[in-house]
Amino acid sequence: MIIAADSNITHGPVRTLVVDDSPLMRNAIQSMLGKSDHIEVVGTASNGLECLQKIRDHRPDVITLDIDMPLMNGISAIKNIMVRHQIPILIISSLVQDGYFSFEALRLGVMDFFPKPAQTKQMNALIEEEFLRNRVLTAAGMQVHSMRRVRLKRKARSLKLSTRKRPKSAVVMGTTLAGPNTIMHIVSDLPEDYGGVIIAVQEIHPRILVPFCSYFNEISPLEVVPVTSSQPLLPGKIYIGSTFGGVSVEEAGNGSDALRIFPAESPHMPIDQLFKSTVRQFRQHTCGVLLTGIGVDGVDGMAEIKAHGGLTIAQEKSCCPYPNLIENVIERGTVDLILSTRGIVDRIKSWTRG
Repeated sequence: MIIAADSNITHGPVRTLVVDDSPLMRNAIQSMLGKSDHIEVVGTASNGLECLQKIRDHRPDVITLDIDMPLMNGISAIKNIMVRHQIPILIISSLVQDGYFSFEALRLGVMDFFPKPAQTKQMNALIEEEFLRNRVLTAAGMQVHSMRRVRLKRKARSLKLSTRKRPKSAVVMGTTLAGPNTIMHIVSDLPEDYGGVIIAVQEIHPRILVPFCSYFNEISPLEVVPVTSSQPLLPGKIYIGSTFGGVSVEEAGNGSDALRIFPAESPHMPIDQLFKSTVRQFRQHTCGVLLTGIGVDGVDGMAEIKAHGGLTIAQEKSCCPYPNLIENVIERGTVDLILSTRGIVDRIKSWTRG
């Protein structure tokens, strides 16, 4: 999903620092970004240490950062940048299949983590170039001070299996940019015996979804399941899909009252699609939660949940790196509660018990 970001360009070109240990990739990214009049590459660096020096020299608005670099790798650089400078970071890495790096970068508060642009297939390359430029432009409007690293709280997950084949209720969450960090915060604070089901769609590159969930699963009190194929919808789990595709819930069929969850066709409004398909199955037993993001995706879905008697919650704008999505749903007048990230956790727990 490509989100236009021209509303963020108010004070001249976005000053960008490109960091990668490969001279070829530095030149390629610089060339791609240079095709936009709204972006100015003010410097390049070959490792994390050089990056920190270039930040002091050039004061960039946005940093594109590789992970696998000598002297100081990308993960160490992120920790330094988020504490010292709070500059929006885009990870551009070939390590997309490594769950540790994708999870760790998003846990620490980067705006996005996506694969290095392909050097083959001209049409795909043009799409990736446009995607990269849009991401840099959108990053310039990120409220980095709202990002908080997720603490690693390793818990021994209960091995008890639910005998119920169909959840009694469902919590659906939608978020676009910078959302994975918030999803991590919410899920990691839930109890191990949480008996509901959570379905979330977040803006994450499809190639990163499975390895991200794999590592997230190691520290989550609930089983984290990436939605990459049709499967039963069961209580006590969190299902995560990507807004690049979509997620739907429907009856399993064959005379059973069980439900299935599956990746849908790439929709224009993936959050709305999830919310509407879920409320058709759970009616008033649906809780919709809209988090940080840009645009109006999810606004109609929240209205439908409210119309069916379900609960609707929006994240407080002060907690959102991108409050635009929350502003739009509040303006619609379909939000029951506006809560902090911690408040969302507490309300989900009490709502599910009730």
